[in-house]
Amino acid sequence: MKEGYEKLIKSLRHLDSLYETFLKEDNYEKKEDYENYNRHLEKFKEILSHSEVELFEQLYNEKDRQMILADILEYIFLSRGLFFLTSGSTKLETKKRKKGLFIKSVLYFVNILMDYEVMTVDNTLRKKFLEKLGSSIPEIKDEELYDSLRNFSGVVGLPKKDCDAPPKFNKYFDKLLPKTAGGLWHELLVYLFLLRYDLGYIIPLLLQQKLFSGSGVLTPPDFLIITSNKDIYGIEVGTKKEIQSGLFSLKTNIPTATIDTENSRCSDRCPICKKWIQFCDKVIEEYSNMDYKIDKVEIKCLNDCKLFSKQEILNGKCPYTKYKRKKTQTIQHRFTTGYHYHYKCVLEHLSETERTKLIEQEDVTAIKTHYPHYEGLGPLINK
Repeated sequence: MKEGYEKLIKSLRHLDSLYETFLKEDNYEKKEDYENYNRHLEKFKEILSHSEVELFEQLYNEKDRQMILADILEYIFLSRGLFFLTSGSTKLETKKRKKGLFIKSVLYFVNILMDYEVMTVDNTLRKKFLEKLGSSIPEIKDEELYDSLRNFSGVVGLPKKDCDAPPKFNKYFDKLLPKTAGGLWHELLVYLFLLRYDLGYIIPLLLQQKLFSGSGVLTPPDFLIITSNKDIYGIEVGTKKEIQSGLFSLKTNIPTATIDTENSRCSDRCPICKKWIQFCDKVIEEYSNMDYKIDKVEIKCLNDCKLFSKQEILNGKCPYTKYKRKKTQTIQHRFTTGYHYHYKCVLEHLSETERTKLIEQEDVTAIKTHYPHYEGLGPLINK
């Protein structure tokens, strides 16, 4: 991503060069052009100085920082970044290959977003990040909780039962990353989901947030879909926005579906290490292959994986394998809770006897992983 960030910085420098050039009178052949520019600039500054106008405050501020950072990343992937899908050859195979590359890039980036959240439990990494941030943006060091969080040792940014930090630390930590706890990656993954199932033309509204008319404001859903039979649907990522979605539907006559992210299996956090369980290479390769048919969301790793041998998986060599098991007569260790764990974490935290027994049982049902999938669009998918 560094190259992408550097390209964005070049765009900003380009605009800054334009601004700086027009500030100097010596750069003009005619004084009247210089005076004209400055008059417009002063009028513009006068408007921006008004207490009700906070235009540039929306580009970076402590309160909304996590949303702003997510907006920039969504601009890269779902705005300018989409143009490569339409450039070059128009052959069907080329289009499929480009869509596959796009899907693959987003899936690996989602893994990167999950990597960032290792800072919830890694004190050293979190401190180094805050020090780097303070060096890059010095005014951040003046924020009320900056020093306190930098010097804090313990788990931060997790649900209360798993957290050592006070609520104010969690809230501040949340503002240092782009939409933590899956907020950003669910939005990106839902786009991939809509694209892969070919549900229609996808209109991302994630960057708009508000739709304005001359007399009102409307909050749209995250996506609109125009289907092949010319129907239009709104798609809202995540629950708890039913009132907002209902109001949008009432005012536009566009039905809106809500996508369940909590049970999507795209954001399972291991209860042992407290880290997110990421997508494995098998999932990424197959999900990004537009010709590969996915019949089931769940993958039985011991039967289906070709990247690791059966014995390697059983012995916890794959870092992505999940483990979910409820107690049975023969399997009753302390991780038979029905939650999704890293299988390797389960092995590491069992006694030697329990570990050997679990490996020998070759539990095909409990050792698994998942493709990205979301409930809530059944009627559209099955049309």
